[in-house]
Amino acid sequence: MDAFAELSRLPPFAGWRRDSLTALAQALRPFEAPLGAQLFRQNDEAHGMHLLVGGRVAIESRTLADGVVRLAELGPGDLLGEFQLMDSGRRSAGALVLIPACGFTLDRQTFQRLIFVGDSATAALARHVRGLACTRTRATLATLAAAPAASGEVRAAPESSPSASEDKGEPRHAMLHALHQFQGFAPEDIEQLMAAGAVLSAPRGAILAHADAAPEHLWVVMRGAVRLGLQRPDGVEQLLIQGPGKIAGAVAALDGLNQPARLDIWEEAILLALPCAVVQALNAADDPGAARFMDLVGRQLAADLRTLSRRQGRQRSLAALNAREAAYV
Repeated sequence: MDAFAELSRLPPFAGWRRDSLTALAQALRPFEAPLGAQLFRQNDEAHGMHLLVGGRVAIESRTLADGVVRLAELGPGDLLGEFQLMDSGRRSAGALVLIPACGFTLDRQTFQRLIFVGDSATAALARHVRGLACTRTRATLATLAAAPAASGEVRAAPESSPSASEDKGEPRHAMLHALHQFQGFAPEDIEQLMAAGAVLSAPRGAILAHADAAPEHLWVVMRGAVRLGLQRPDGVEQLLIQGPGKIAGAVAALDGLNQPARLDIWEEAILLALPCAVVQALNAADDPGAARFMDLVGRQLAADLRTLSRRQGRQRSLAALNAREAAYV
């Protein structure tokens, strides 16, 4: 297969410059898989993504009742395992070939190497994958919100909440640089991030963003913890807790749409608040400093989506188990 010719006709790469397509094509490796093959299995160690050029593949997850739930069917132009380019880990679902498939693979090691040397084609692919992660996260949160809250996950919400305020302490550059996620950053990159945002001090219970609120910031947690949750009639259903070095609010900051869920302070926190305009400028840039920060954002998006997808999978598994039990009654 001619990687350049195939890429140029696929929707995800429409509008790409010829030099960008050529550069990406050189990093891809072809694959073919017969009917019934497993491209990868749930819980396999993930090494990268597959780009489908032909055929059809089912994405499936095993259930609590040892059954299988089909999550999606993908065809030409679709990506599989794309989030593993941003965050290494294990596959959250398997991929079964329904119609003999062919396409290309891109391993994470090659992707990361190209990102950090400022390769524009890889940077464009990374932006595309981050956009997909935002879309997928919103869809997953909407599905979770439409279902009853998970047992034991709803916490009482205070009738009133305190507010975050500007941090009046000493400069926090060293605090940010000391976090292991930021230790590879150059001092000038840390300086630029700190200058672009504002450091906030936030007590437990402070609300950073309500669901459906217009986006204003992305938050880097330097101390304490931020919670992402769904508002329920009897409180807040707790979905994610972001501790030091983690990033909160990335979805709305990147796609510019309203907040998909509530964000509040779980433990008294010190945060770096970056305006959405700054985040979007970093996302559009190809320089290594911006790429390093957006790599962190991408890792957070991928890790969060993996956690939320597993929760959704458990939700579907319970529904399937309950339906099976009801059929025997």
